Amino acid sequence: MNFRQGKETSMVQAYSNEELFTIGKENYHTILYHCKLLEMEGYWEEPKSLLKYTINEALDLYLQCFLLLYPIYNNRFTKEEREFLLSIPDKNMLELPKEGSIPEEIIVYAEKLISSPPILLQLCSLRDSRNGSCLANMFTDTLLNIFLAMVYLNQEKGTAAVSYIRTYFKQVRAFISKNLEYLTGIDEKFMFRKICSEDFATGYVFDEKAQVKRIQVKKIKKDEVQKAKEEMEAVKQAKRQAALEKLIKELHELVGLDNVKTEMQSLVNLIKVRKMRQEYNMPQMDMSYHMVFTGNPGTGKTTVARLVAGIYKELGILSKGTFIETDRAGLVAGYIGQTAMKVTEVVEKAKGGVLFIDEAYSLASRDAANDFGGEAIDTLVKLMEDHRKDLVVIVAGYKEEMNTFLKSNTGLISRFNKFIEFQDYSNEELLEILIKMAEKSAMTFCEAAIDNLKEMLAAMDKEKRKDFGNARGIRNVFEKIITNQANRIIVIPEPTIDELSEILLEDVIGTI
Repeated sequence: MNFRQGKETSMVQAYSNEELFTIGKENYHTILYHCKLLEMEGYWEEPKSLLKYTINEALDLYLQCFLLLYPIYNNRFTKEEREFLLSIPDKNMLELPKEGSIPEEIIVYAEKLISSPPILLQLCSLRDSRNGSCLANMFTDTLLNIFLAMVYLNQEKGTAAVSYIRTYFKQVRAFISKNLEYLTGIDEKFMFRKICSEDFATGYVFDEKAQVKRIQVKKIKKDEVQKAKEEMEAVKQAKRQAALEKLIKELHELVGLDNVKTEMQSLVNLIKVRKMRQEYNMPQMDMSYHMVFTGNPGTGKTTVARLVAGIYKELGILSKGTFIETDRAGLVAGYIGQTAMKVTEVVEKAKGGVLFIDEAYSLASRDAANDFGGEAIDTLVKLMEDHRKDLVVIVAGYKEEMNTFLKSNTGLISRFNKFIEFQDYSNEELLEILIKMAEKSAMTFCEAAIDNLKEMLAAMDKEKRKDFGNARGIRNVFEKIITNQANRIIVIPEPTIDELSEILLEDVIGTI
């Protein structure tokens, strides 16, 4: 079947649905490439902080809304149009269902978004005004190509498409250069000529037979594309380095943990040098990134593990840097076979990041006949091997118990070769942690309160200190202090800022 348009039938180039999908995707990549240029040049920084979207996601969301409203406008939604909507953008940002009716709230959202000019078109126009470029023209012309590719699926078209496009360009005209003024007079013949032109699949340039002013767009040379890629990679690396430095700074700002900081810094240095050697194709030993954290509760193991997830991501060891925390209850089930499924589910969530297993030694208890901790360990060992390129497991617990845990399965010892011990905080460090907690809540201790806290910490005997819980114990102390302060403040009529922020001696007495 050919497209039909009177005398111009002989000019028609018929496209299969597969070709139209390809054209749609190619034009999508054209817009995406220029969006990346906007991002590289800093145009997306402010919108990103407000919208919480990547520039890719912003494009996918707008494109889906723009395309979705046409079949709604046309009162006809074919299977092919739905598939086009789901496959051309990289992400299904509207969470469109693969079948069935489109939820009303999605349609309302799309109408609201399309009612104002897209932020990406505004940024293109801003760049054009500064650089003399024509990104806004590219955006609208390429968007029109994607739209036409969907409209002509199954070699069908109608007057509704012309009406829809006219309405759209009327809304965005202010952001398009004068080179595209003719679009206000768009008709079926123009759309027909456009889809039949050689430039339809690549965008930018219109057919001369349309009797409109051409848009002169310089074709991007291969070396320019390579240069742009290198610049984008340099920007990406700079951002990674800045994020890495921020995480390492956060690590070093933790109270105490001097040996932990030294160990982690050495590990970061080792990974950096390893990557340098890799760039020169130099031989290097295999390296395991899994770790064992040993120490009493409240010594910062979870906090450091969470930082490790971010540090590993910025070093390129992990793809996502996610952090999943679990324990025996999150891994072991009560029936045969269920534990393996449970462990697999947790590992799947942790892929690309760090899986932190607290009190991991509890998995090694094989006393009871119906205990499935061993099954959890066996499954974990296998999954660690299966996902070794994008998963880091950190196990934590008391030192002696963790040694027993590692000996419970021969596969564990070979996978964990990095041990970091977390020592108990000193009295001075505990007090420093407490003062930092107060500062974050805009509170300050009076001198008498500080002196009393020092006395109470020094008075703790060995047994009480063991049960205190280090930083967790200090957190409990702080909660008692602010409760005492609240009970004191509540009876003061119209307390001042100073009264609300100061912690007195009476607020801390008996809290340890």
